[in-house]
Amino acid sequence: MHPAFWKGLTALLILYVLGQHLGVYDRALQYHNRLRPTGQESLHYHDPNTRPANISTWTYDWKRHGNNHALTSEQCDAAFPDLYFEIDRAASYWTTRELTTQSLELYEGNEAGARARLEEGQLRIVQTRGMWRQDFRQRIIAVLHQIHRALVAVESVKRFQDTEFTFAVDDFPLFPRNGSMQLAVFSFARNVKLESHEAVWLMPDFNFWAAVPSAGAFAEMQARARSYDARIEDKEQKLVWRGVEWTNPEVRGALLNASVGRPWADVKSMTWGDTAEFLSLDEHCRYAFVLNTEGRSWSSRLTHLLNCDSVPVIHDMDWTAHYYHLLDAGVNYIPVRRDFSDLDNQMEYYLAQPHLPSQRISDAARTTFRERYTSPAAEACYWRRLLRTWSSIAPRPARTPSISFEEFL
Repeated sequence: MHPAFWKGLTALLILYVLGQHLGVYDRALQYHNRLRPTGQESLHYHDPNTRPANISTWTYDWKRHGNNHALTSEQCDAAFPDLYFEIDRAASYWTTRELTTQSLELYEGNEAGARARLEEGQLRIVQTRGMWRQDFRQRIIAVLHQIHRALVAVESVKRFQDTEFTFAVDDFPLFPRNGSMQLAVFSFARNVKLESHEAVWLMPDFNFWAAVPSAGAFAEMQARARSYDARIEDKEQKLVWRGVEWTNPEVRGALLNASVGRPWADVKSMTWGDTAEFLSLDEHCRYAFVLNTEGRSWSSRLTHLLNCDSVPVIHDMDWTAHYYHLLDAGVNYIPVRRDFSDLDNQMEYYLAQPHLPSQRISDAARTTFRERYTSPAAEACYWRRLLRTWSSIAPRPARTPSISFEEFL
C-alpha cells in the first residue's frame, strides 16, 4: 500500500494508546486525590461528597498563590475545597423560600450597610446607610473594595450575571420583629442559636481589606504576624488577651475572673481612652497561646490571631463567620468552656508539654488558616462563589438609579 496509508495508521494507533494511558492516569489521579489526606482532620461540618467534582491537576502553593486574587474557578476549588459551607447553607435555605426584590431592602434597623448591584460586570451603589460614622464608612468601603477586587481580577475570563444585593456592616444584622417580611442580607456574622439568622449570607469581614487603624492592610498584617514565627517552646509561655469588658461582660468578665493571679496569664482589660495596656494585634503573636472572645457578636480579632504561629484558645461560641466551620476543637485550637471554668486545667496541661500537642495544634492552625483559608486568594474565591451562587437564585435587578463604584469613592 501507499506509504502515506501506513503513516496515517501509525498516527491513529499512537493517539489511541495515548488516549488510553491518559484516561487511566486521570482516573487514578482522581482516586488518589479522594484518598489523599488534606492536612486537616475532622472537618465535621462538610460532607466530602459535596466537594467540587472536577479535580484539578494544579497544586496550590501558599507562598506562590496565597496573595493571588485571580485564581480560576477550578483553581479555587482545588485550593479551597472546604471554604464554601456557608454559601451552600444559605443557598439551600433560600431555594425553598421566595426571594423577591422586597427581600433586598436595607432594613432601617441596621445602622449601617449598602445596597449594591452588578451591572454589565461593573459594581454600582444603589443605597447606603451609616456613612456619617467613620467606623461604618470604613467598613462599607472595605467591603466594596473586596468585591471590586475580586471582580476585576477575573473580568477578562467570565462576566458575572447582573444581580443586586444588600449587606450590613454592624456587628450583627437586624430583622423586622413582626416577621412581616423575610430579608436576605450579607453580613459578617450570624448567631447560630437564632432561627432568623438562617436567612443570613455570610461574607468576609472588613479586616480582609484593612483594619484601620489597629492593624492596617490585611497582607501587611500577615507579614508582621510572620515576623514572630517560632517554635511554641521558644515563644513567651503565656496566654495573652486584651480587650474591653463592656462589649460582653458575661464572657469577658468570666475570663478576667478565671485568669486573675494565674502565672500563665497575660490577660488584661483596657479602655480605648487608656492605652497603657494596649498591645498591637501582631504583638500578640509573640505569645505561645492567643485567646479569642466574642464581643457584641463575633470577634473579628480571631482572623488576626489565626495568622499568628501560635496556639489559638477559643471558648464555646454563639456566633459564626464565613470560615468558622473549619475550626476543629483539639485539632487546630484548644477549646474552653464559655465560662472559662476549665481554662486553668487546659493551660496547665498544654504548657506542660509544648513539644507535642501544643506544637501540633499551632501547626494545624497555621496551615489551615494563615496559609490557606484566610489567605487573600481564599477571600477573593469566596466572594466570587458567593456572588455567582446568589445571582443564580436572586431576582433580576431593575435599572434603578445608582452610581459607579469609582464615582462613589
